[in-house]
Amino acid sequence: MKENIKKPVLALNKGWVAIRVKTVQDAIKLVFRERALFVEVDDYEVYNWEKWVLLPIKEQNKIIQTTKNCIRRPEIIVLTNYNKIPSYNVKLTRKNLFIRDNFTCQYTGKKVDFNDADIDHVIPLSKGGKNTWNNLVVASKKINRKKGNKTNGEAGLKLLKKPVKPRYRELMIDPRMKIPESWKNFIKK
Repeated sequence: MKENIKKPVLALNKGWVAIRVKTVQDAIKLVFRERALFVEVDDYEVYNWEKWVLLPIKEQNKIIQTTKNCIRRPEIIVLTNYNKIPSYNVKLTRKNLFIRDNFTCQYTGKKVDFNDADIDHVIPLSKGGKNTWNNLVVASKKINRKKGNKTNGEAGLKLLKKPVKPRYRELMIDPRMKIPESWKNFIKK
């Protein structure tokens, strides 16, 4: 049960635009407080809590166990009053850099993870580089060690793409996450 309530649920604003990813637990709270409705992924009908628990469970449905019975695990909710698209300030963090760069070394194009990669300063700090979105990229540890405090030209390296500050929506979903089929009409991947 605990594992299921931490699963992701796509939250749509009132205009059915994807704005964030919540947990099942948070989605249920929003529906209980009448701030959201569950979305049936087969036909996009919306349901409040009382009607959702009465829906029959189909073979393809994922379920959660309540104190009284099993119910469908929601995959999408739509907010009932909020119709804005949030303009969150995107924080410059290691995790967000990895998501922006799709867990890919920006010099070799090879997939990396947190343990076998570093954050590289395109213009090294020793040469006036800053800790900014435009100067930081994910690099394999091997490449980053090779580069040291040299510029890309001095190290004979070339970036695959110019680093830029991403928009919040670009960081909303971790690229390692398997995107549920039901979300694909609402997000671009």
